[in-house]
Amino acid sequence: MFSSCVAYNVARCAKRKWKSEKMYIYVRYGLPRFPTLVSLVRTDHLLSRCYRPNDGWLFILVQKVTLLAFALHDGRSKKSEELNDIQKKEALTSLPDILNFLSYMFHFQAVLTGPACFYTDYITWINGKAAVGKDGKIEKPWHAVLSKLLQAVVFMSLYVFLGDCFTPDIIIDKKYMNLNWIQGLFILYIVMAFQRVPYYVAWTLADAIFNLSGFGFKGYDSDGKPQWDLVSNVKPWKVETALNFKETLEAWNCCTMYWLRRVAYDRAPKGYRTLSTYLLSAVWHGFFLGYYVTFLTGALFTVSARTIRRCLRWRFQGNKFLQRFYDVLTLVVTKIVLAYTTFPFIMMHLGPGLYFYSRMYFCLHIIAFLALFVLPRILPPQSKSFESKNSYDTKKLL
Repeated sequence: MFSSCVAYNVARCAKRKWKSEKMYIYVRYGLPRFPTLVSLVRTDHLLSRCYRPNDGWLFILVQKVTLLAFALHDGRSKKSEELNDIQKKEALTSLPDILNFLSYMFHFQAVLTGPACFYTDYITWINGKAAVGKDGKIEKPWHAVLSKLLQAVVFMSLYVFLGDCFTPDIIIDKKYMNLNWIQGLFILYIVMAFQRVPYYVAWTLADAIFNLSGFGFKGYDSDGKPQWDLVSNVKPWKVETALNFKETLEAWNCCTMYWLRRVAYDRAPKGYRTLSTYLLSAVWHGFFLGYYVTFLTGALFTVSARTIRRCLRWRFQGNKFLQRFYDVLTLVVTKIVLAYTTFPFIMMHLGPGLYFYSRMYFCLHIIAFLALFVLPRILPPQSKSFESKNSYDTKKLL
């Protein structure tokens, strides 16, 4: 509360214009807001080497205050043609009053587990217009709420009864290391899948709470059914069946991904977007070195996956059998890569993560580097002159 009030007052008292736009955004928004809250996150994580507190609320405050800061920056400092469609929608020309600011920061649906939402969406809900559908009718959220509550109960039961059987400590046990590769990778996948289940419980339950309050209506799908996924933070089925790393990231911790895109990816220089986004995510999570190992590894795999897709995917578009084979292959590889990448994150500390990677001979890291620098020379990407033709042929097959 204190940090939020300080940030609000600094923003309110700051001058409207600066000679340098970069200095403007740094001094007015970055300096009073982001480091103030992130420094608390860092201190909290240093203390958490001794105990693990419930600090999720602070992570959400960091997201909200920076989303609001950049919305103000876009509305006050940039011309309309400099903004993309989403930035235009979220841009603010004036600082909210203190009551709206604090209610946005601490509203009951997200105060403990999140997820963070955009200020404009929040104010629309406050004004009673968030669930207005066709012909001015208020859409009812009961079907979405009951469905999400049922999912939360199923995930909770799964973790309560089986969670203790698949702890991450198994992976660095000597018995695991003596398994053959196929058995080892299968156990690794199962163990890491169970580490995602508590997040499914918390985020699905939080989504149901949002919807129950009338927050989360996003319009209608192609069949005319109401969609209540405006603040859905995870899509479990899509996470577990994603065919590539990109699809996995888009379905996991979705609101945090929106935040990272708005404050980092869309604003960073083109050549540094992926790396800067992953580094911001690592800093936001805390000081544990295992986090940095995971996010740097994730950045490597994200870039290499793009190269692999460009070099290989078009070669499997000749018929439906090859397309399905490619989909199954990428599904299996994605699950293995996801488990391999996130193990240091779950363990948090550097030692267990490096021990695991060394026992795996850093095999996926090596493959990723080979994919980046060697694969394009052996199997070059499709030439641009044939892309449109291939796209047309692919559509005919589907």
